Amino acid sequence: MNHLNFSKSRHNYSFKHSFDLIFKKIETVFFSFLCVIFLISSSLGNNFSKSISFGFVSISMPIVKFAAFPFNTIINLLTDFHELVDAKEDNKILKEELTQLRSFYIKSLNVHQENKELRNILNFISAKTSSFKVAKIIGRSHEIFNQNIFIDAGKNRGIKEGSIVTGTHGVIGRIAEVGEDKSRIILATDAISRIPIITSKARVRGILAGDSSSKMEILYLPKNHTIKEEDWVFTSGDGDTLPSGLLIGVVKKVDKDSASVAMVEDVNNADIVTIMDF
Repeated sequence: MNHLNFSKSRHNYSFKHSFDLIFKKIETVFFSFLCVIFLISSSLGNNFSKSISFGFVSISMPIVKFAAFPFNTIINLLTDFHELVDAKEDNKILKEELTQLRSFYIKSLNVHQENKELRNILNFISAKTSSFKVAKIIGRSHEIFNQNIFIDAGKNRGIKEGSIVTGTHGVIGRIAEVGEDKSRIILATDAISRIPIITSKARVRGILAGDSSSKMEILYLPKNHTIKEEDWVFTSGDGDTLPSGLLIGVVKKVDKDSASVAMVEDVNNADIVTIMDF
């Protein structure tokens, strides 16, 4: 916002406007004089008036350029001067901002070093690193009891069996079979799919199982669980076979001993997936 100072340009405009008015007055008087001469010459004959017209145009153009030169020069000098003043003020503001950025940079280095020392003191163990690969969906199975999709990446892209697969919003399944240049993904809604999960609000752990439809069910729920509808379902990371905290679905129906979950990802309309090697 410091750079949006419109008052600076108004000074340049006032100087330029004044000189433009003076020059236009002189120009008006000069061309009025030419008009009078042309009117007189037009009564003397067409050839004579044409000669006079071309003659005056040839003479007047250098005069107009010569007369305008000092005015244009003064206007340019004044404009350059005010632009120099504005540049000086902008330079001052930029120096102040640079000083602030240097201060923030030093503070961030101190925080980074402090965080590093605290990690060493606490013997902090970082989570496993994950590599990501993007692939395109090239086919879908249409069998009643089989929920699979196929992608255009396999051993040639380093795809591994068991890797978790996500879409735009959340988990859609895992790699079940890897070919040379293709892979098969078993969806989370497949009847044989089993994923350790945890709910967001109730913090209830369980196993999310598919039933070969658009819904999934949380198995092994504790008695008197507090899961409610619209509770988010995430991967828990139990068993250390997949990362924790990945969104899978949302609870749509809750009974005493079960909870029905809908996948957040629209697999039928998905084109691109991400394979996470954990």
